[in-house]
Amino acid sequence: MSINGIGAGYPAWRDMGKAQRNGSGTGFAGRMADADAAGSSSPIRNSMRAAGQTSVLDAYRASAASGVRNVKPAYETYESENYRIVPDNEAGCFDIYNKQGERIDAFDYSDIKVRQDSQTGKQFLISEHGTMSYDAMVLDGELKDALQDVMGVETLETEELSGFILKTHSGTGIQYLVWDGEEGRWGKVLLQSEADRERYETLAETYFNKYPNLIHDKNAAYIWADLEIKGLAPHTKDGIVSMGFNGMSYNDNTDYKNNWSVLFSENTYKAVFVWLQNNRGSIEEMQKFATWQDVFNNIGSWYDRIWSDEEEKQGYLNN
Repeated sequence: MSINGIGAGYPAWRDMGKAQRNGSGTGFAGRMADADAAGSSSPIRNSMRAAGQTSVLDAYRASAASGVRNVKPAYETYESENYRIVPDNEAGCFDIYNKQGERIDAFDYSDIKVRQDSQTGKQFLISEHGTMSYDAMVLDGELKDALQDVMGVETLETEELSGFILKTHSGTGIQYLVWDGEEGRWGKVLLQSEADRERYETLAETYFNKYPNLIHDKNAAYIWADLEIKGLAPHTKDGIVSMGFNGMSYNDNTDYKNNWSVLFSENTYKAVFVWLQNNRGSIEEMQKFATWQDVFNNIGSWYDRIWSDEEEKQGYLNN
């Protein structure tokens, strides 16, 4: 189990970056590289023409300056008491591991800076990787010092945390970081202490032991625990309710005829999410569709019930 939630495999953004650098892609970067190799529109030559540079010395200076800008930093593996920082100089990122040897996350070299939350004073390390996914962790003094040593700098750049919101799961007290306005899409669980790890483990055990017909391995249990902390999968005595920006569903552990699914708009999701934060304790039968039908009516939002194959054949809904 990863200290910052679910351990991820080799990130897709890293493969994309390598493909672009190797000129194997057909995107804008690849086309520009091919054009430079053919000598048809070199940025260096174009800038020289614009500036009126004609001498061999000017050409050498321009080429040397370009080479300095394109030099990739190369770092070495570094270990402190509680962290191991492993650079991937080809992909341009650090893989950070905890003292148990678990990979926490990957962070682009360009994103190694302190992002400080003005309300709590907590500091974060965040990499967005240019995709819908992002890696994030709380930055403590030891890791900050280690990164400074690895990169050979006296201090890390610091800026105010913006675009992200720090939230706390009411059931476990575990915090998570989410893009502002993207609560139904993503989020990063932050396990900051041994107590957090124990609560996370307990929640995963609950899913694994309570719903054997729905969850068949421990990795799946960790995923559901992660989703619940982020407000996307409250569990009930009989099954699991899952929700996202475009719909929600219920899966029963013992009787599939109790299952149901609905589609709705992102605005409906946001209204349901807000309503749930304020009324979670009042929902006694969260797994019943009739309960949510009342919620949709109360908040005045649209939804579309999805029929299962069995319900289509029999001509009526099971619940």
